[in-house]
Amino acid sequence: MLLSIISILPFFFEMGDLMALNFDSPEGLFDTSHNLFCFYNAYSIPSGQNRSFSPLNLFPQHDFPTLVLGDLTIHHLTSDPTRFLSDYDPFIGSPYCDKASARSFSLLNTPEVYSRFPFTTNQRPVVLDLSFANSPLLPFFSSWNPSLPPTGSDHIALSIVLFTPLLKPLSRGLNWKYTNWDHISPLFTKLELAAPPALPTPHTFDP
Repeated sequence: MLLSIISILPFFFEMGDLMALNFDSPEGLFDTSHNLFCFYNAYSIPSGQNRSFSPLNLFPQHDFPTLVLGDLTIHHLTSDPTRFLSDYDPFIGSPYCDKASARSFSLLNTPEVYSRFPFTTNQRPVVLDLSFANSPLLPFFSSWNPSLPPTGSDHIALSIVLFTPLLKPLSRGLNWKYTNWDHISPLFTKLELAAPPALPTPHTFDP
């Protein structure tokens, strides 16, 4: 849906590695009464076990749709569940994920889908670029996709698709209303369920 009136206001924080864009329309965004949509983009500069901005700055308490994207240079089992974490990884990453959850932000990444592929051979691919949507935005989220063409960077380009509720494709499911029960019911009489497995005993466990 094209809007006849929309304003875009950039907002820069005191730190240079975090910015926001406010999209404002009196006609409402996403075919809803929400007049404001906020987009945060962050690049966290690591300095030992510290990062250049706190979770408080990254995850605002908004009652309108808000999208947070960033290379946070953190590692967490939520986004990369099979990664071997160092002793200090949870100390760095958990405050961000905990604050996101406390302020009703949901991770949009598909877990364990890498977003950075280093050019050097002494580093393995990692999940660094994280995307979060707050609860007012989550109903409009459709997909998170890392399949855009290469850009020449060691970080891949990501695509996030948002749909309005009216235009979002319906999920496919069984249409019981048009099921031919006269044809299917006789097939159920020939259906045999396998016997449940025997209950385990102490002798079935490895010593």
